[in-house]
Amino acid sequence: MTRDLPVESPDALAAALVSDAIRRRGARFTGEPIRIAVLDRNQLSRQALTALLARDPRLHLVGDSSELEQCISHATHRAAQVVLLSAEPDAAAVIKQVAALAALPLGPHVIVLNGAQHPDEVLEAFRAGAYGYLPWSASFTELIEAIEMVADGMSYVLPTTAKALATGLRTPPLVAPLGSSCLDVLSARERTVLERIARGYSGPEVAEQLGITVKTVDTYRHRIHEKLGVHHRSDYVRIALDNNLLHREPA
Repeated sequence: MTRDLPVESPDALAAALVSDAIRRRGARFTGEPIRIAVLDRNQLSRQALTALLARDPRLHLVGDSSELEQCISHATHRAAQVVLLSAEPDAAAVIKQVAALAALPLGPHVIVLNGAQHPDEVLEAFRAGAYGYLPWSASFTELIEAIEMVADGMSYVLPTTAKALATGLRTPPLVAPLGSSCLDVLSARERTVLERIARGYSGPEVAEQLGITVKTVDTYRHRIHEKLGVHHRSDYVRIALDNNLLHREPA
């Protein structure tokens, strides 16, 4: 069973989505509701989640569905910016759903909602194109924060998920080391920013901890991207893990 909700014309959505990677949490300040679609085969949990989302003025629920095909329609014809995807027991099916949505032209940014936080499954979701991963135990405040950050092109996991990745993953380095470590190409402050992001902190939180502006944090992130070729928070976690940054107290 699916339910289509009225939505206004997409307007300049295409241009907004093209530039969203350089915006930072702009949705909460512009007053423009973020277009949300929900994909969940469980009717009860889907109805509960959509009812909760529909009450928040920062969000515009464009539709909910139990089938991937209908969710794709919401993304392509109703301009959904973010899809909340409730994970199924079959992890492979979840990856296929994420990949199908991520492959759409100007596709929505997917947040996977799951009870389990298995490190391998989290990483596979990000590799397939997910932008966020949240447990069902997350608060509504955390869900809204994830939606806002993901809509602005940033990836999102909770600090607890980052810790699970740090303790549960033992994967080869993302990039080949330069010298004794791939971190040799980073400055001391860039390393610190990388470590804080790997621990699950958002840009504003890192800025507050280090006594710098959010814009400066974005500059450090841009430099890290250029030097190491990383984009998602999961990449930060893998590099931090490979270089033993998460096995000690934050610098």
